[in-house]
Amino acid sequence: MKTLRWLPLLIIMTLAASLNSSIVYAQGCGVVPVKPVPPVGCKDLKPECVCDSNGQNCHWDWVCVK
Repeated sequence: MKTLRWLPLLIIMTLAASLNSSIVYAQGCGVVPVKPVPPVGCKDLKPECVCDSNGQNCHWDWVCVK
């Protein structure tokens, strides 16, 4: 019965660890948005954080991987 009390905590800790490892941050861009469908001619798309020369006004660009 004691192990049943720890089960919800174990599940929450496991979910938190998996979410933390799957969320990707870049310098000023924050969380990577959902990947769009690759255009024709691209195998895949790779996220790239792009900022202005001052390191501000950052946004995500999707780069074609051929």
